[in-house]
Amino acid sequence: MEISFGNFHISDDLWEFPTGNFLVLARPGVSGLYILNSSARLLWESLKSGSSVSEATRDFASAYNVPLEIAERDVHRAVDEWRTGLCAERRKSLPRRAFPTGNLRSSPPDFFVRDYVVHRRNVRVILQTSELAEEIAPRLESLPNAPSAPDFVFRVVEDSDGFHIFKDQCCVDREETIGETRGVLLQEIVRSCRGRDPLAIFHAGACGSSSRCVIFPASTQSGKTTLAAVLMKMGLTFYGDDSVLLERDTLSVPVMPFALTIREGSWSVLGPKFPELQKAPVVLRYGQRVRFLPPLGVNQDGSCGQVGAIVFSRFKEKAVHELTALDALQTLLGLQESGFWVAHDEQSIRDFLAWIQSTPSFSLSYSEVDVAASTIQRLVR
Repeated sequence: MEISFGNFHISDDLWEFPTGNFLVLARPGVSGLYILNSSARLLWESLKSGSSVSEATRDFASAYNVPLEIAERDVHRAVDEWRTGLCAERRKSLPRRAFPTGNLRSSPPDFFVRDYVVHRRNVRVILQTSELAEEIAPRLESLPNAPSAPDFVFRVVEDSDGFHIFKDQCCVDREETIGETRGVLLQEIVRSCRGRDPLAIFHAGACGSSSRCVIFPASTQSGKTTLAAVLMKMGLTFYGDDSVLLERDTLSVPVMPFALTIREGSWSVLGPKFPELQKAPVVLRYGQRVRFLPPLGVNQDGSCGQVGAIVFSRFKEKAVHELTALDALQTLLGLQESGFWVAHDEQSIRDFLAWIQSTPSFSLSYSEVDVAASTIQRLVR
């Protein structure tokens, strides 16, 4: 049944996932998850039951004992967000195409061509321009050279509408920026070489043992790469410093065996631990000086069978070291802030939410990276 009030419609193709005292909503063809806390859930369920916006507003004001004008502001803000996003009228769109490279405009000869081994598969990476090579090639330098013909060929091409990533002769993605292109390319390489689709992908680092790891999601320049490097030096297995894949069915985390990007602000911290870092070439990236650090002792085809914890790590000068347990709602909101993707079908979202509820989660604020690393090390055990 489709429910309508004003020009706001609750369509019958929505997926609803009651999770504790909050609600997660999703819809085919609309990216992302809509996470409703207890108050937003009350409003949603009131509207879905057939109440008008005015009636739902009065119920909201009564339930939370707030003045009607404040309730009106909050309700209309939520309704406007749902109207323009989750419940917006869907436009008909053509399915995503897989097309050969010849369909793109003619391009100059490729700038970079190399063959590597990733998760026991041979991969050829072709980058069309020097700018793409500057962004992507340093992350690949620590990989073994492939001894024979490639199993997969990945080519990145710049065109008028962005950067196209090809696997063999099919375009698998298009991104607007070089940074996004690099992230998706590395994820797609690991996914293809593993032969397993991800249930979810996190903007995070991950380290642990051969059987258990900790994922530490964080926004850009929050210290996750520095933390991953310190954990790696302490003897933990490195699984990633920027993207972490959670594989479907097994819920395992494969190693992302690519070099770490170390910004200049972390050189003084990591230099004494990694003498090779001080000798590494300096690269200018987005106006910042960086060096690249090969991961230590990485099993090129390794994976971790269990995520022992999710830790939202945040470096801040003079911060008090504090580890705080989070509930499932706080975890999802933290993932929204740091960045994540989940396979967009009903069963996958259900499986992902069950995994979130069963995995311990924490926030970690710190000013001393060695102390933070010791805390995460204890969570691995």
